[in-house]
Amino acid sequence: MNSSVYRNAAMTACCLGLLGLLLGCLDMSVSFDAGNIDTPSSVSTEVIPPNQDLASPVASTDSSSQANSNPSVSSQKLEQNTKKTISVLTSRQSENNNTQLLGDLRMSNQTDQPVRLALLARQSKSKGSVKQTTDVPAHWDFDPQEGSAKGLILSLPQGNLKVEKGDILVAFAQDGSRRYWGPYVVGETSLPTWDAQKREWVLVLTSN
Repeated sequence: MNSSVYRNAAMTACCLGLLGLLLGCLDMSVSFDAGNIDTPSSVSTEVIPPNQDLASPVASTDSSSQANSNPSVSSQKLEQNTKKTISVLTSRQSENNNTQLLGDLRMSNQTDQPVRLALLARQSKSKGSVKQTTDVPAHWDFDPQEGSAKGLILSLPQGNLKVEKGDILVAFAQDGSRRYWGPYVVGETSLPTWDAQKREWVLVLTSN
């Protein structure tokens, strides 16, 4: 009997000892985990410095925006652009004034029909005056093939004829066929053509 009691007491003591060891191990693990929980707080405090580097581009952007919002710089650029635009328009206007393309009119009838060429409207411009419309009832009759390849310089009863851009020419057949050529607007349509060397407009009528 005594041996069995001792045996049970020894087993009980061993069990309690093992349980104590287990509890001791559990306490140590818990204390270790608690130490790990504090670690992220220190890590999070170390992440703060890189954010300071990210703020530097914002500062440069603000400085550039302040430069762009400077009214004196904007006004200077606007003034420069305006001066450039005015100079371009002035040069274009001077070119238009110097190239009126005023010249004689050379006509050639290379058809097999008698033709009448009429100057429907002519606008003349004198220096220092406003452009005025001059009523010139002018027309010229051509026989078939008259003028050949060279053509003939046309003139008015009161003197030489000068045509320029905007004058209107039209030709009619005089054989009853009701055929006509044009109307041609000088300087705007393909005919008449401008001969820069002779400074004259050339109108060639063909059967095609």
